[in-house]
Amino acid sequence: MDTWVLWFLLLQSIIDYPQPVGDDWDEATRLLMEERAKFQERERIRLELEVEQLALMQSGPSWGDLLWSALQPWQVWAFVGLSLLLLPLWFMWRKRRREAEVSGEGEKEKESEEEDETRTYDLAWLLDERIQWPVQDLQAGCNRTTAMMEKFLSALRRALVGTFFPVLHQAIGFGSAFEGWTESGEEAVYHVLVPLTAPPGHIFRLERDADWLRPGRNFRVRVELVCSCPRGQEGANMLCFRHHPDVIGMVTQQPNLLDMLCTGSYLDVEKTIYFFYRLLEVSWQRLPESRSWHLALHCSQRFCHLRLSNSQESFQVQVMLGLQRFTSDIFISSRPRGAHTPSTMWPETYSIAETKFFRHMAMQLPQDSSHLKCLQLLAAAFQECKGFSIHSIKTIFMHQLNTVPLSRWHSRFFLLQLSDVLEQLRLALQKKYLQHFIVGNQRLPEEIRLPQDVRTARPSNLFHSLWRDQAAHSQAMQAYLDLRHRLARLLAYGHC
Repeated sequence: MDTWVLWFLLLQSIIDYPQPVGDDWDEATRLLMEERAKFQERERIRLELEVEQLALMQSGPSWGDLLWSALQPWQVWAFVGLSLLLLPLWFMWRKRRREAEVSGEGEKEKESEEEDETRTYDLAWLLDERIQWPVQDLQAGCNRTTAMMEKFLSALRRALVGTFFPVLHQAIGFGSAFEGWTESGEEAVYHVLVPLTAPPGHIFRLERDADWLRPGRNFRVRVELVCSCPRGQEGANMLCFRHHPDVIGMVTQQPNLLDMLCTGSYLDVEKTIYFFYRLLEVSWQRLPESRSWHLALHCSQRFCHLRLSNSQESFQVQVMLGLQRFTSDIFISSRPRGAHTPSTMWPETYSIAETKFFRHMAMQLPQDSSHLKCLQLLAAAFQECKGFSIHSIKTIFMHQLNTVPLSRWHSRFFLLQLSDVLEQLRLALQKKYLQHFIVGNQRLPEEIRLPQDVRTARPSNLFHSLWRDQAAHSQAMQAYLDLRHRLARLLAYGHC
């Protein structure tokens, strides 16, 4: 037992022996280590005295002899000297081990960075090579469309000088192509809206449709004649549209707007579109481009379709007419609202504001943002999926762009972006509620101008029809599952 007590003292002295202080340690550390060494020395002396007292209390000569032999000073100091020789080796081993750990952590970080770069490269390769993106240069197509429409409209304005038909203003591009993506992998269609204003002697008054059962916000355009008589002399012997429309017609030999393009007192969409189509048809031969391009014109009830082609390329333009609401980015347009839209109804459209939002976000997002490729992939997978429109997915995407931090749209987060959009679509279908992005949105960028009634309106539900039609809701849920399946195939094989 005496031997075990001795070994206990020796091991404790080795373990608690003060470590040598390096030159780079500060003075406070050195003083602390010296104080620790003094404390250990006092403890060692105290334990030795306790052992001696225990030895005196023990009976038998063997215990005392062993204790005395064990506590010979030369043996203690020999062991301590050996320990002092081993301590520097121990410190060197610990230093090398720490350096190896630091080096290992650096290598792991480097490997992690290389792995991230590899994943980013693999994803970029997947997006750029295996998935078929539109072959057209959309920006070049937008510029070409804008230039061509300006030449068209310049010719039309010259043809309308001195008439009493609506005044045509500069075309405004909108839709997916002007936002940087396409709704399908086929040829892009460039959508433009041509704003109209009233001709001299007339005024357009917008009246909100009173039929609340119709979806969306709809308007009618009342055409009124403006009195140009001297004040207080209404009906005087002067050419006034309001009081002498027949006389003005006889003098100018120009048809009356109310008779030509209106149904009753309201501007008729179908008549106005056909009038615009006839103007395009007549004016085309006066343009220099008619000698190098071939124009195919088609007129539907609410649109004009143009296909321009030559020996090397072709592009499509869809033109709709509209009227601006005040000085905002909201227009009423010739776009239909369902299969049986009355010819005097002009639905409110938010496409111009949406395109302006995409352009605003393009200037805010990181340079290598993949938000457009994410939307393009969703559009590619959406083909042949029936149950909800691609505009529903675009609406969810715009909500995400407006709320998710800008840094999260870096290309390395592409799969996370895709997953978030799909999850939001699933939740919207389950709740049968998808909030309109423009109407009632208080978080839009300031540069997007909204009329006060649009800004403060109660946000409409784009999935409202799913509440009334359970079959439509089931079809929409199945379309969502089909969309996920097609996305998986696109990511795995690069085609649907």
